[in-house]
Amino acid sequence: MTRTTPRSTTATRNKNLRPRRATGNGRAFALPHPVIQDVTVSYRSLSLLAALALATPALSRGQNVNLGETLAGWGYGKDAAAAADTGRWTRSQFTVEAEKNRRHLSLGGVRLYIGYPIVEDNSRLYIARRDLDKTVIPVLAPRATPAPPRLKTIVLDAGHGGKDPGKQNFSLGLNEKVVALDVVQRLRFILESRGYRVFVTRNRDSFIELNDRSAFANRQKADLFISVHFNAGPANVTGVETYCLTPAGQHSTNDAGSAGDTSEEFGNRNDPWNVLLGYYVQKTLVDKLDADDRGVRRARFAVLRDIACPGVLIECGFMSNPGEAAKIGTPIYREKLAQGIADAVGLYHNRVTRLVAKPAAKPTAKK
Repeated sequence: MTRTTPRSTTATRNKNLRPRRATGNGRAFALPHPVIQDVTVSYRSLSLLAALALATPALSRGQNVNLGETLAGWGYGKDAAAAADTGRWTRSQFTVEAEKNRRHLSLGGVRLYIGYPIVEDNSRLYIARRDLDKTVIPVLAPRATPAPPRLKTIVLDAGHGGKDPGKQNFSLGLNEKVVALDVVQRLRFILESRGYRVFVTRNRDSFIELNDRSAFANRQKADLFISVHFNAGPANVTGVETYCLTPAGQHSTNDAGSAGDTSEEFGNRNDPWNVLLGYYVQKTLVDKLDADDRGVRRARFAVLRDIACPGVLIECGFMSNPGEAAKIGTPIYREKLAQGIADAVGLYHNRVTRLVAKPAAKPTAKK
């Protein structure tokens, strides 16, 4: 879709935008973390070396940690009945699941995509240190990340508009720009009734440039940015996707293994809060709508790259699927969408508020 195409590293840059640091060779940045210590893994089998050869250069340098031992340090017990090449750990009915060679894991029943595949050595599963840092810790132990943000002002962005209809379902007469605006208007009413100060990038059928949407959020000094869209694909595909900005040095979810962009963006300063917000949005919508979980994904979408606050882009369902499109076409379903997003904002806000009152926990990554 026009709104979502990540920029190529060779694309011409606007001269008024700040320069960025690109990795050039696709390798992850060696960024320090205040909590996770440097760890290395002894590669003791040819099978592991073969797996690492297919993975990214970051893993081949040993930047990975023992996932099971790290979770054990947080009080998670391992499920001995888990299948081979699969790890399952539980604490207080919250379960973490990971599988060898998969580029995603499950936290509390929600799929989160990561930058590098899970690898196995001597019956132990390892996760890239950067994925632990950028995806797992912000959800499981957000106290470990500094400076919890405030939350008072929210900017809502209805995708497309004006000359850009977005995705369409001609048989049902649906345009993405129309239903996205309807959800945003409903969501605005709910959030304002709960005491938030809410602005919208558009309140009518008008065309807004992508960069102007993030610039508007920054001018309003937004504490949160939520962009609402609908999806399209094969007719049999359904479900909800929530996108967060891709961490610096990693490929986005849909261009893994390519020579795509791995640059650092202004919005990466909020990486921990982006994924925490994305987690709550995805979990709440999947539960509330009984929708297929297509995961918390990563992308360098234009509306997310330059925002100064935490933000997500939500694909609220597939207009190309006859059954899901029929639901999207009803006001009742769009109200449920708005309620679900608002509830997710509340869960995120409550979590962040609790962090302000508590000192930072310091989990330790194990070799």
